[in-house]
Amino acid sequence: MVILLNGNQELSIFTYQGLGLEFKLDSLSVTVYTMIAIIGLVVLRYSKNYLKGEKRYTNFFATISLTIAFVQMLVLSGNLATLFVAWVGTSIGLHQLILFYKDRPKAQLAAKKKFIVARLGDASLIVTFGLIYAYFGTGNIESILSTTQALPLSEFSIGLELAMVFLVISAALKSVQLPFHGWLIEVMETPTPVSALLHAGLLNAGPFLMIRFSYLFDGSSAMIVLLIIGGMSAIFGALSASAQPVIKTSLAYSSVAHMGFTLFLCGLGVYSAALLHLIAHSFYKAYAFLSAGELVNQTKQKRVSNFRRKGNWTLTIVGLLSAVLLVDVFAFFWGVNLNTEPQLLIISGIIFLGIIALQLNTWDSENLGRSIFNLVLTSALVINSFFLFESALSNLLVGDIAPIAEPTLPLLVVAIATFVMFTAIVLLFNWKSASGRGNRFSEWRIHFQNGLYINQFFNSRLSS
Repeated sequence: MVILLNGNQELSIFTYQGLGLEFKLDSLSVTVYTMIAIIGLVVLRYSKNYLKGEKRYTNFFATISLTIAFVQMLVLSGNLATLFVAWVGTSIGLHQLILFYKDRPKAQLAAKKKFIVARLGDASLIVTFGLIYAYFGTGNIESILSTTQALPLSEFSIGLELAMVFLVISAALKSVQLPFHGWLIEVMETPTPVSALLHAGLLNAGPFLMIRFSYLFDGSSAMIVLLIIGGMSAIFGALSASAQPVIKTSLAYSSVAHMGFTLFLCGLGVYSAALLHLIAHSFYKAYAFLSAGELVNQTKQKRVSNFRRKGNWTLTIVGLLSAVLLVDVFAFFWGVNLNTEPQLLIISGIIFLGIIALQLNTWDSENLGRSIFNLVLTSALVINSFFLFESALSNLLVGDIAPIAEPTLPLLVVAIATFVMFTAIVLLFNWKSASGRGNRFSEWRIHFQNGLYINQFFNSRLSS
């Protein structure tokens, strides 16, 4: 309410030569801060009963409370120095939480790998902020962003372009992108509340960093780098998650995919959609981890009935109907809003493919009509909701994030190539699993179940 009435607010406690302790209150920081506060409260309340009787009960609450405070400090940061302190603080707090059970070898290994990745991310962020400070002569984020908005892209120096590349590296390392995701898979050794906070809050630091500096990042060549990293991580994480037999491991790979998709959206320059996905994923993942145990118990008590698989001819019809529906959806939005950006159309296409992936293998030949109707209805509701909420969030954050700009040709080519790849994978995997054909498909499923052995490779190097 204060922001709506009086505009953005800043609080400067201490500064020296443009660096110091400063906080920035705007629509972006308040939105993310509120999300963190709600999730933090839920996690703390859950932990109260979950860890009752543990010897280090008090120590756990002190550490997790401090970690949450650092995350809140990060989103409220109004200065590069403040942001960096909070960035490192979240990493230190998480390191202590991972080692809550110090005698567990997997926890020790996860902490060791996390420490290495975090220090690489810290070093990259130092380089980023050093280059930004050298160019603008101040660490005040409001001053940097306001100056950037008035700065033509032609005046961006090589130093700023390099800074954005290191910014992408920092975000990728913080948000478990390929190939530095291995430690997240082994964090399952920590108490469940830690996993919930990690996946719903701490991993979001990478996308938040990109959204916060969207005016500086938008239009740079680093967008293509982020698009590739995010797109490949999203595809890898989704395939690996679908192949896991253990629910918590599946959720971990799912976070790799979701963080990749969020960074992919930042690479497209659709920062409002990235924030929307970040918020939705945070609440979903917190709930998923805190309720995972109960979900397993409920599943054990249910009988899964067999259903008749559809034939290849049915899949062909479904594929054609899906393609027609996809074109119709795009045509509808293009007709209603002639200014619809191609980035939004690509995103809605990916959402549609995700709906197909969720529904296709639940269909059977006896209820095909109802299944197709459900697909059409679900797609219409979800894609319409996406456009509605993205537009609302975009209006709320006017001036705080960069608006959607016309994509460059290289950016559009990479985005479309990623979309085509995702389409091919969805159709191939669903066709193979539905028809029951192909030993090679079963072999690839085993490979993805093991995360393409990337984690094992790093483990062997650390143990040698």
